Amino acid sequence: MGKINHLKKAFISFCFVGMCLFITLPFFSLLIWSFTKLWPWPELFPAKLSLDSWRYLFSPSGRAFEGLFNSIIIAIITVCFNIVLGFPAARTLSQQAFNGKGLIFALLLSPLFIPMTVSVMGLHHLAIRMDFLPTFVGVVLTHTIITLPYFIVMLWYQFNLLGFKLQEAAKSLGASRWKVFLWVELPLVIPAILVASLLVIVISMSQYLPTWIMSGGTLMTLPLIIFPFANSGNASIVAVYSIWFFVPVIFLVLIYYVLLKWYNKKFTL
Repeated sequence: MGKINHLKKAFISFCFVGMCLFITLPFFSLLIWSFTKLWPWPELFPAKLSLDSWRYLFSPSGRAFEGLFNSIIIAIITVCFNIVLGFPAARTLSQQAFNGKGLIFALLLSPLFIPMTVSVMGLHHLAIRMDFLPTFVGVVLTHTIITLPYFIVMLWYQFNLLGFKLQEAAKSLGASRWKVFLWVELPLVIPAILVASLLVIVISMSQYLPTWIMSGGTLMTLPLIIFPFANSGNASIVAVYSIWFFVPVIFLVLIYYVLLKWYNKKFTL
């Protein structure tokens, strides 16, 4: 029995190490590529290191700060739109019964099943014909349409787990509907809101085609800056911008864990 447990632990450790290597090895490759311009196969390491790609990143031509700023601003506004639109939608779909509920749920999730090019081109054509969408607003709305289904599904699932017992208990003790929402429902769905917002930000910051179509390539975000270099095969520049893109993602993940830790101290007994 002890031998079986030992083998089981060894297998789990092997799987854990293998998973860590699977996740981290690509980042080591990016890091090496960012310090060289030439890394021919089958050389294990490049023969010559260079900082030219990093110099270009922080030069005026690199537009790294402009791309990062635009990406973050668009992502933050997209999250706000998701909260305003997605939170009441998820709560209603989870806790209310009405005719056509399944149809409305399917319509809200339809961006997951309709090809992105089709929906974005349709919105772009509509914006051109009606001449009512500024570039920045059009990009934000497009990102919201793309990310809203993910936000709704995550909160809808959390509301389903929450159920109705706690709300009914609070109402039986004399709490109003607003107090039930503020002191019972909202604290219990905060973790879902945090992780859904993090997912929305990462998805929004990664969008190339919707941003390019809606802005005509004039609103520079990180994907729009990276893509031409990736298309030309400039691996060193692509590696530098990929690491630059990864920095705010790591920062956002750290913020998420700090907020989650605060939540656990604040609302968990």
